[in-house]
Amino acid sequence: MRTNPKLISAIGALVLAGSLGLTACGGSNSTSTAASGDSASQGAQEGQDSGAGFEEYPVGDEGDKQIEDQVNISVVYFQPVDMKPSGMALSASEANFHLEADASGLEGNTLGYGVGDFVPGLTIDYEITDKTSGAVANNGQAKGTFMQMNASDGPHYGANIALPDAGQYVLTLTVHSPAENGWVLHSDPETGVKGDFWTEPAKLSWDWDYTPHEW
Repeated sequence: MRTNPKLISAIGALVLAGSLGLTACGGSNSTSTAASGDSASQGAQEGQDSGAGFEEYPVGDEGDKQIEDQVNISVVYFQPVDMKPSGMALSASEANFHLEADASGLEGNTLGYGVGDFVPGLTIDYEITDKTSGAVANNGQAKGTFMQMNASDGPHYGANIALPDAGQYVLTLTVHSPAENGWVLHSDPETGVKGDFWTEPAKLSWDWDYTPHEW
C-alpha cells in the first residue's frame, strides 16, 4: 500500500504536540508541588514563630531549688500580664514583670505527687531585697504572697511585680507546707503515703542581677 507523505507528517505533528503537552503538564505539576511545599514550610515556620509571643527568663543562674527531696521549685519572670477577676493584684500596666514559681513533684517523692505534676495547696511568700543593704527593693514594696493561678500552660504561683530599677538583688521564697492550709495525707497501709510534709517553712534564695526589660 502506498503511504501518503502528508498523512505521515500530520500524524508526526500530532504526536509531537502530544509529547509537548505532556511535558508541559509534568513541568506544571512539578512547579506546583514545589510551590506547595514552600508554602507549607512557610506556614510551619509562621506557626512556630507565633507561639505565646514572649520569652521566659530565669531568675539568676542557680537553677531550680528542692524542698526535702519532695518538691521542685522553678522560678522565672516574663512580661506583666492581666488577670481576672481584676483588682485582685497589680495590673500589667503598673508592673515591670510577672514573677512565676512552678512547684512540682520530684522523682522518688514520698508524698504521692506525680513526677513533674503541679503541687497545690502551698503558700509562697516572696521578697526581693537589695543584695548589698538587705533592704526590701522598690521602697519596701517588692514583697508579698504569690497567688495560685492558671495560665494556658497550666497552674502556677505568681504575681505581677513593680521593680523599676536595675541592680543586684536576692529573691527569697518562703514556701509553707500544705499542712498549714489543712492538706492531709492518707496514712493507712493500703492507700497511705510514706512521707510527711516539712514542718518548718522552707526558705529558698536566688542571687539576681536584674535589668528591666522593654516588653
